[in-house]
Amino acid sequence: MKRRQSNPARRAPRFAALGLTAIALAVPLAVGATYFGRAEGAVYSLSNAPSGNRVLIFDRMSDGSLDPRRSFPTGGNGTGGGLGNQGALALSDSGNWLLAVNPGSDSISVFLVFGNHLLRTDVESSRGMQPVSVAIEDDIVYVLNAGSDNVQGFRLAVHGKLIPIPGSRRTLSARGAGAAQVSFNRAGDLLAVTEKATNRVLTFAVDGDGKLGETNVQDSPAPTPFGFAFGRRDQMLVSEAAGGAAAASTLTSWQLRADGSASPITAAVPSQQTAACWVAVTRDGRYAYVANTGSNNLSTYVVDEDGAASLADAIAAQTGAGSAPADLALDRGSRFLYALNPGTGSISAFRVGTDGALQLIEHQATGAAVGGATGLVAR
Repeated sequence: MKRRQSNPARRAPRFAALGLTAIALAVPLAVGATYFGRAEGAVYSLSNAPSGNRVLIFDRMSDGSLDPRRSFPTGGNGTGGGLGNQGALALSDSGNWLLAVNPGSDSISVFLVFGNHLLRTDVESSRGMQPVSVAIEDDIVYVLNAGSDNVQGFRLAVHGKLIPIPGSRRTLSARGAGAAQVSFNRAGDLLAVTEKATNRVLTFAVDGDGKLGETNVQDSPAPTPFGFAFGRRDQMLVSEAAGGAAAASTLTSWQLRADGSASPITAAVPSQQTAACWVAVTRDGRYAYVANTGSNNLSTYVVDEDGAASLADAIAAQTGAGSAPADLALDRGSRFLYALNPGTGSISAFRVGTDGALQLIEHQATGAAVGGATGLVAR
């Protein structure tokens, strides 16, 4: 399979710019020196506040617990309520760039990441209405505009500005599609979108300039395809919320091909839970975790070498009564799993065992309004 190649000529000046910015941030980094102590990484979420959206930062400690640090304004607004989405935040593979959607002001914010500090470098129109999900691969960014049923591509310039890619916009399969998520595969040469209202999964090939090929439209094997995550060998795991019907949620594994088309490997595997909406897949591709909003818990699926998924544990972990988990994130080493709980204004932290089992570490308050927070990424 042909992979989209990174351009070294573009990448080199970006790192030069990072060095200059590091000097400018030397003083605030000294203040935040705890990041270089017992903290090993960070977890980010969005307040989604209509009066001013903010990125919420938590230090990720060596035992997986979270220490609330600070928040940074995005320069845009949220909506104050649930978006029916996954991927409101995106972190680059390098960990240097964080992108956030502002669904209340139709924009995207870009941040340069240094330790537990963020430097906002741009606030750019999403070229659509109500952006709910964003994805980044190298210097290519795509945003999903649920309110105008389209995706729009951008290039992230070396100075942290988003530049629209001419001819990159694609409309979804129908008006009022109920767009939920946009994301790249691990190689960055394929892009996928889920549509809750039409029960469709859209997939695209991505060329070397970041432009999309033809739109491939696939019918979901079960109603309400929602969140998804990619495993190895272009296997995609998609949750199906079944319109919120009790104990009716499922998960489908898909195989994506080089031309951007896709077909199910295992279709609509029941979880026996309610409103399965968010998915995270371990780095080795062996385990998929699903957040069940209506059941206030998480389920675990095992994924074999060929991408076939089977239910391992219907109730692998509890997130608490009324928590309504609404996003998931694994740290880069897949040692810890985090669940965002807007219903209780918290984040649940779990230790991931070698067998995929989850052990609760804590429920940490987010500081955001109950019911408002959206998006979750970890490093």
